[in-house]
Amino acid sequence: MTADKDAFGVDREIKDIDALENALEKARVCRIALIDENGYPYIIPMFFGYSLGEGALELYFRCEEKGKKFDLLKKNNCAGFEIEEIVKFIPSENPAEFTAEYRCITGAGVIESVTGIEKITGLNLIMKKYTTENEHNISENTLNSLAVLKLTASGFSFIEHTKDG
Repeated sequence: MTADKDAFGVDREIKDIDALENALEKARVCRIALIDENGYPYIIPMFFGYSLGEGALELYFRCEEKGKKFDLLKKNNCAGFEIEEIVKFIPSENPAEFTAEYRCITGAGVIESVTGIEKITGLNLIMKKYTTENEHNISENTLNSLAVLKLTASGFSFIEHTKDG
């Protein structure tokens, strides 16, 4: 994980893997950024699952095997990503002091479509995140009707912003 500093030079990176995993579990959406045919970012909010081990982060996404995101990935499979958990908003009468407590994971990596056991693993990780069950019976028809993408993070940062610092 890389160190990031806020506007005052304060390091807000969390080095605690348990805190990182807690933020990944509580966050509901991951946004991936691809580059479109005109060189502009194309940002897609997606449900996700994850695997975290020894500082390595893999993100899994379920989608159809067609459409703009697949067309863009065929040309360039590099992507940025952002996941955040808003803990609470902190209002203020002064608009310049309105803020929030949050935890944010940002990074970049390479996306690939996965098949076989890795596809089933990815689907189970996604379902585990949004349901109470750890394993799911996934029919062959379901497996054949969708794609599972895996983003392997080449680098990422995890930052926590609280009112107290």
